[in-house]
Amino acid sequence: MNLAETIRSEDMDEVIDRMNAYAISRLKSVGEKTFNGKSPVDFVGDIILKVMEGTRNWDSSACSFRLFLFGCLKSDISNFFTTMKNNHSNDFPELIVNETLINIEEKRKEASELFKKAGSDDDELTVFEYWMDGIFKPADIAKDLGIDVKEVYVIIKRLERKREKIKTQAITII
Repeated sequence: MNLAETIRSEDMDEVIDRMNAYAISRLKSVGEKTFNGKSPVDFVGDIILKVMEGTRNWDSSACSFRLFLFGCLKSDISNFFTTMKNNHSNDFPELIVNETLINIEEKRKEASELFKKAGSDDDELTVFEYWMDGIFKPADIAKDLGIDVKEVYVIIKRLERKREKIKTQAITII
C-alpha cells in the first residue's frame, strides 16, 4: 500500500487528535504554551507535512502508519528540546532559575518520590531522569550510561510496570 492509500484508509481525524493530545501533554510538562513561536499543533502539522513531502519516509518503515507518525512526533519534540537545551545552556545562567524551572524541578522530585515509594531502584530512577530530560531512546540512554542497550530495555520494562502503579497519584502532581 502506498502513502496515499494508507492515509485514505486511516481515520486521520482521530490520529491527528491523538497526536495533538500527545504533543500538548508532552510540551505542557515544561510549563509553556508556545515554543519559539510554535504551538503543539504546529509540531503535529510539521510531521504530517514531512511525511507527505517524503522527508520522513514511511515506505521504508517496518511499523504501522500510526506508530510511524507517533514515533516521528516523539522524535521531533525530543530533538526540539535537545536543540533548545544546547542553544541556551550557557546563555545567562543566572536567568535560568525562575519560577517555571523551580516548579518543574519540584514536580520532578515529587514524581521521583512516587517511584521510590513504588519500589524503584537507582537504575529505574536514572532512566526516569533521562525521560524527564526528554531522552527516550534506549540506545541513547545506554550509550550515555556506557551499558548495553538490552539492560536499558529491562530497566524500562520494570519502570513501566511501576508507572502503572503510580499513575493515579502522579495525576495530582501534573
